[in-house]
Amino acid sequence: MKKEIFYLPNLLSFLRIIVLIPVSYLICYELDKYRIYIIILLIIMWLTDILDGYIARKFNMITEFGKIIDPLADKICIIILGIILLNLKLIPLWFVLIIIIRDVLILLFGLYLNIKHKTTLMSNYPGKIAALIIGIILLLSITNIELLKTINSYLIYISILLILLSSYIYLKRFLKTIGDRKI
Repeated sequence: MKKEIFYLPNLLSFLRIIVLIPVSYLICYELDKYRIYIIILLIIMWLTDILDGYIARKFNMITEFGKIIDPLADKICIIILGIILLNLKLIPLWFVLIIIIRDVLILLFGLYLNIKHKTTLMSNYPGKIAALIIGIILLLSITNIELLKTINSYLIYISILLILLSSYIYLKRFLKTIGDRKI
């Protein structure tokens, strides 16, 4: 397990969390002044998310630790950025609440499976696409371009549909997993 921490995909997940610190600061205190740099850093964050999964699959570096740190990094980044953008009134409260509730439930279900059954469910594709779209929503919210605000409103509803679909798939896999074992 200790060796797995230093696999490139896992390091990229850590990098995403580390980059979140200056991004959060810049959004909170220097948004107008450094908007373009914030956008570049957000793009780098989301690219590392795509890249870590690709590298893990391509080079057979999928690990139990990676199954935990990658979605955890996604959830940390999305929730923190969501709360910051909500505070700046750039995204709606109901959207942030849906994201937080879903992510907390998945985290709790995941901890239960890990503790009780020593297993970890990998993210599903609708969930990965939802996370990517949410990342785009957060990015577009920062741009302050009117046309992108309209596109963003449609993306919010698309992401909600994907969240519902991925939650259904996750719940189904969760119930199958606990049904296959004694509780």
